[in-house]
Amino acid sequence: MRITSRRVCHSNLGPVPSALPAATRSKRTCLSAARGLTRGSAKAALLTVLLLGTPGCGALLLVGGAGTSAIAFATGELQVTEEAPLVALDEACQIAVETLGYEDIKSTRDTDRARWRAVTAGGDPVDIRLSAKEPDRTEVRIRIGVFGSEGRSRLVLEQIRRSL
Repeated sequence: MRITSRRVCHSNLGPVPSALPAATRSKRTCLSAARGLTRGSAKAALLTVLLLGTPGCGALLLVGGAGTSAIAFATGELQVTEEAPLVALDEACQIAVETLGYEDIKSTRDTDRARWRAVTAGGDPVDIRLSAKEPDRTEVRIRIGVFGSEGRSRLVLEQIRRSL
């Protein structure tokens, strides 16, 4: 169904699609429309809340960041592409893992990749992988623990960003 025109609610709270049947043009519909929600967008918002509120390996979260691409947390791993060269991010990772007090720090480097491994004070493994996508763009993947921890991964990402 394509909505081509809108009418104003009797309470003057906002527009309501005039293509809706008269029975569905209730006060509730007027209030939803006044808040900018249509039935389709309300369902999408509810589905988004349900997906984001569900813990587990299948949870996926996309959030935009300033100067970066979207941050994705899927299958226990935080993934983001930063607008910075590999060398700068590699140095920032070193500062971040030392600042966070991780132990048993090891790193490996190639021309287009770098990997940091460490252990938290609680004994959880930390794995940070950097991969150059372009000269000034680097993909960052962070996993903390066997199954991944979004909160602690975001903390590491924030510390890396502060160290840039």
